[in-house]
Amino acid sequence: MRYIVVLETPFLVHCLQEFISGEKEVVLLLKEDFPLKAVPLNNARICSEDPLKVSTYQKLMISSEDRVILHAFRRKTLEEMLKPILEVCDRVPIVVLTTTAGEMPLLDQINVSYLPINEPLQKKIEKEWLYIRDREWTCKIRELTKNAENILILTHDDPDPDALASGVALRTLLGRNSATAPIGSLGKVTRSENLNMMQFLDIRHTIIDPQILNNYSMIAMVDVQPPYFGDRVTKADIIFDHHPQSANYESSFKDIRVEYGATSTILSEYLIANNIKLSQRLATALLYGIKADTLMLGREVNPADIEAFTYLYPLANHNIIRRIEHPSLELGEVNSFTKALKKYQLVDKVLFAHIGRVQKEDIIPRLADFCLQIAGAEWSVVSGLFRGNLVISTRNVGYVKSAGEVVKRIFSDSSIAGGHRTMAKVAIPLKDFKKLLGFTDNRDIANRIQELFLKVLKEDT
Repeated sequence: MRYIVVLETPFLVHCLQEFISGEKEVVLLLKEDFPLKAVPLNNARICSEDPLKVSTYQKLMISSEDRVILHAFRRKTLEEMLKPILEVCDRVPIVVLTTTAGEMPLLDQINVSYLPINEPLQKKIEKEWLYIRDREWTCKIRELTKNAENILILTHDDPDPDALASGVALRTLLGRNSATAPIGSLGKVTRSENLNMMQFLDIRHTIIDPQILNNYSMIAMVDVQPPYFGDRVTKADIIFDHHPQSANYESSFKDIRVEYGATSTILSEYLIANNIKLSQRLATALLYGIKADTLMLGREVNPADIEAFTYLYPLANHNIIRRIEHPSLELGEVNSFTKALKKYQLVDKVLFAHIGRVQKEDIIPRLADFCLQIAGAEWSVVSGLFRGNLVISTRNVGYVKSAGEVVKRIFSDSSIAGGHRTMAKVAIPLKDFKKLLGFTDNRDIANRIQELFLKVLKEDT
């Protein structure tokens, strides 16, 4: 990738030192002559060709792989600079630096961004490259879906705030409504906070029978990928997720950013990049989605999560968020907590708790979060039985081994196992778990889980 810096005068060279220095390949073109010794050029290559001529950019063989930074003081000069560049390559990403507050864009096209000059410039310019890419990808998914009669926006079986918010955001990005782009899952929403979120933010959710999936023209997945569903759903047309890609599968478009803390952050970025005005309802959903998945920006956080959170915060309804976050615990959930806490074992800073059979799967990760607060615990491994599956939620304090890597090393392809550094999940049919370890008595489950985790956690220590 090259940076093509086109300036009317050498005035901004000092402000662009972070681009011109280092190992980047930088080509500098200036409209006015200037004394070379007066400007700190570092490794930048000076091009003596006229930046207002088409032939200059033909010789440079400018392409969409390059990045252009452009500045001039006068609008007419900016137009003169832009014209030959776009004539040679009309898709090259361009950031136009403006010096006049409120200056109107010269061109309204997805590959050209306008950024007021304000040091430091590098981070802002890098963000504009990302916004340009997001707009290009938005055009791609809109083109993919424009003829679709209906699009199912599919989440995991018990959708959480990040999944629900991402579904609403994707529907907004596509310019659709709940009739032509319903949000659904193959299971029902069980957790109190999530039910509150749907009620207070008027998020409609449909439980989908796998046998009617063919009734939808297209399937888009948010916060989940096809391998999660096994044989129930083997492919998707569009995928947005922040979880690691666990296997190959068919899709026409996917944007997976493992470094992000929430899928809501990814979709927020798309909405911002496309200058889509967010309603208070949508901003509240996205803010809560990021907050819930990152534990209030305290877990698996990327600078992009913080930027999105900062953007959404003043737009959201915080009274509604407070009402969502204070659900009541049902008696069955209290009993599960009590049962597990009476039997937990703390071994080598790893807390193990097995709940047994549960009516709601989400009690397992909730207890895993809670158990990590017990003194002496650097890991919590909480397991339970739900609808024929053994479900294990793992948490750690963040400065030890990656939870996601640990569960992948322990379990075979017969399970859904994966996650991030501080949190991970395993879902494996109980019969497969018993067959894998060669036992039949359910009373041995807790001991077997403890043996598996301690063996891997002690390796390489």
